[in-house]
Amino acid sequence: MRQMDNFTADGIYIDAPPERVFEALSDPHQALVWLDAAEARIAPSEGGEFSARHEDGSTLSGRISELSSPLRLVIQDLFREEEGRTRGPMTMDFELIPRDTGVWINVRQDGLDAGSEAGEWEDFALRTRRDLIQYTLRLKRHIEGI
Repeated sequence: MRQMDNFTADGIYIDAPPERVFEALSDPHQALVWLDAAEARIAPSEGGEFSARHEDGSTLSGRISELSSPLRLVIQDLFREEEGRTRGPMTMDFELIPRDTGVWINVRQDGLDAGSEAGEWEDFALRTRRDLIQYTLRLKRHIEGI
């Protein structure tokens, strides 16, 4: 078995201005869509809350450590709770790179091995990778209306 990194990343091109994409990332009503959440709270300021309760009952909670509109959103002290287990602290970084008429968005989540027993975090890392892919796809579909 190959050794896994303690981070995961995904990227996608969205045909919209960076300001529009950043708005969707930092607005709690729009986050309901791309996070597939039943509830979302985002206080768009440094030190502000970033939290969500997903439809499956799992939760994400952290604080915004960098808010550089419209190019970067960083969430630190990010914890994920599901099925009675808490993982974290982790960091999630959204980087927006303007390109042509849209934006290339890169999402990276670090610290996937935090809060886990030795050797147990690989399954969590794979699930998190799938989650990031779904987040970016739902974000693209939401913004582009596809």
